[in-house]
Amino acid sequence: MIELRRKMEKRIEVWYASTDRRPLLIRGARRTGKTFLIEHVGARLAGTNFVKLDFQTNLNAISSLFDGPTDDVDGIVSRIGEYKRTRLNPETALIFLDEVQLDERALNSLRFFADSKWRVIASGSLLGVTTRQRHLPFPSGVIQEELHPLDFEEFLWAAGESFMAESIREHSRTLEPYVLHEDALSLYRRYLTTGGMPLPVRQWFETHDEAEVALLQREIDETYTADMTDPGNGISGVSAKRIWDSIPRQLLRASTKKFKYSDVVRGGRRGRLLEPLEWLSAAGIVTIHDLTRDTQAPLAPYNDESGSFFKVYVSDTGLMFGKFGVEPSLVLDRTLSPLLSSDFRGALAENYVMQSLKANGLKTFYWMPDENSGRGEVDFVFQTRSAEVIPIEVKSARNVSAKSLRKLMREGHSPYAIRLSEQQFGKSEGEGGTELRSLPLYAAFCIGAS
Repeated sequence: MIELRRKMEKRIEVWYASTDRRPLLIRGARRTGKTFLIEHVGARLAGTNFVKLDFQTNLNAISSLFDGPTDDVDGIVSRIGEYKRTRLNPETALIFLDEVQLDERALNSLRFFADSKWRVIASGSLLGVTTRQRHLPFPSGVIQEELHPLDFEEFLWAAGESFMAESIREHSRTLEPYVLHEDALSLYRRYLTTGGMPLPVRQWFETHDEAEVALLQREIDETYTADMTDPGNGISGVSAKRIWDSIPRQLLRASTKKFKYSDVVRGGRRGRLLEPLEWLSAAGIVTIHDLTRDTQAPLAPYNDESGSFFKVYVSDTGLMFGKFGVEPSLVLDRTLSPLLSSDFRGALAENYVMQSLKANGLKTFYWMPDENSGRGEVDFVFQTRSAEVIPIEVKSARNVSAKSLRKLMREGHSPYAIRLSEQQFGKSEGEGGTELRSLPLYAAFCIGAS
């Protein structure tokens, strides 16, 4: 079995070694590998003093451990020790509450562990939606981290290409050509079809069976569909599913890829579809990407009365690819790729970049000028902590043109801009002496990375 290294491992190790006793809550969409990650790291750090409470498998029995005063953390830990038939040592113990959102009292108890001697780590799926229906407030004094699907760097680690990942980071700094450029592009294309969900990634590297990968992608899609159509979630499940199924088509548009309610269902309106769309976003299944028309920091979303200037991306590009129902070879084999429309290739690349930037914690927008300044669009723009505005243009083919990118560089006084394509690393001088940095698409994980 291959080992899937995750960047979140380091974050957990630092937290465990610190004197900060605030609970660590790992949240994220379902099937991103939260449970496996915490079990793997927790057992290594705490050994036999690592205990797991799985609220999915034995909810009633585990819930009883939280009977009594919620702030009596020593009493809670004592009952946990009895339930797990072990004596917990506060110096080394690590208590794992898996899918903690399933028990309101357990979730609320996290706030009281913040001032205790115990280390508590918890995982939560659908936290952004389940907490809306609870009576107790979301706990304060909790460190929150979000686990995303594997990014391309983690995918390279799974492929045994750690040195390639380091080299790509180095070339992203120097912008010198990379000798393994074509090999890296091949792995990037494989990532587009496989995605970053742990089970399909593991399946590919262990069996190289594309049919089994597709089967796992469909199973995850069906799990998400079951969640969104659950009558207990308080939204229109039919509308949520229609939005979910419409996203790939909306990203395939040759013109603007702006989300259109009318493309979900004929006569679709914001008032009917906004709540299920926000549910999908809160569940971590999709990413809502707002328009900005600002050229100076701070960047802010643009809104008019319709409130409909945004794009919607799928949280994992592999899941989106699976929804198209095409053979992976059409993406993987460059001689066959012309059979696919440029809009299809562009949609995959753009979704992949959104996934990469979000994994790095960047708050991004897409940019268009105001109505009086002509047409043009920049796929992504973000601001640095120094209030610099950095545009990013995504091109899925080898021929690259970036008029709108240069326009924003000029109007935003950007110190540099980034062009992502299948071309080599490089740089050129933009208007006004600014620098245009060319990065291959596979290097998107380097943008904004610490």
